[in-house]
Amino acid sequence: MISERQAKEREFRKEQILEGALIVFKSQGLERTTMDEIARESDFGKATLYYYFSSKEEIFIELLDRGWKMIWESIEPIIHGKDQPKDTFINSLIIIGGLVTENQVLFEFLFTAPQTMPITLLESKPTWKNYQNKMYGVFQGLLEEGISKGEFPQMRSDLMMRAIGGLFHGLFFLGHGKKPVSADTMEDFISDFIGKTLK
Repeated sequence: MISERQAKEREFRKEQILEGALIVFKSQGLERTTMDEIARESDFGKATLYYYFSSKEEIFIELLDRGWKMIWESIEPIIHGKDQPKDTFINSLIIIGGLVTENQVLFEFLFTAPQTMPITLLESKPTWKNYQNKMYGVFQGLLEEGISKGEFPQMRSDLMMRAIGGLFHGLFFLGHGKKPVSADTMEDFISDFIGKTLK
């Protein structure tokens, strides 16, 4: 049985590997990345890398799983609150905007990696996809409820999902500033995106 100190050291090494892999994936993409490059960037030997992960694909999925889980767990308390749909929607996006500001490299990866990954990595129904689907479902539900209450303009559900996708990508660019995103800024941002989607 390992000690608490050893467990912490192992977790620290794993985090270093994931941080190094994120840098390599950003510059090389999944296909061109090698385990050697991840080991070099993480400042570990290849044997240490293989102790924690069996392949670059496993590391790639681990980054997605951790990232989307973090997003979901950050907004979950807001979703279960008593706010009106529009307020819940805006407050959730403010939280995500704050997360983006804190770790732009990770969120650029989370928002863009799924579009470039091989279909084979989606066949096993990965954990990150469940979090993403739940979150998109909640946001669509909030928009639908907000539309029925007159808090959002009328729009079709397919356009709604396009608007949500655009909002997440737009959050990355909003997050490039160092100041937290205000509720007013987020409301203008949402109105702008929904307006463009409806045109």
